[in-house]
Amino acid sequence: MFAILTFLFVLVVSIIVVRIATIALSLTGLSHESAKFQARSAWTGTGFTMAESEKIVNHPVRRRIITMLMVVRGAGLVSLIATLLIGFGRADEEQSI
Repeated sequence: MFAILTFLFVLVVSIIVVRIATIALSLTGLSHESAKFQARSAWTGTGFTMAESEKIVNHPVRRRIITMLMVVRGAGLVSLIATLLIGFGRADEEQSI
């Protein structure tokens, strides 16, 4: 149960982080739709298009926002995997007792 709750918590935090990144990118002058797509793309590590990514790479603040988003995602994935492994390991121990 702990693993499932942790997974849901991480999922909600992920959604919040992407929304914050979308707002931050929008404040730099990027359209809301483009900012949302770029934030999701950076979070998932996929989906960058050439013309859109040039708008990010050529702007220092946008580049910093996307870089932080990618770093946080990497740390979050490691934490999620570790938590799920520990949580499911505990479930196996409880069932065997």
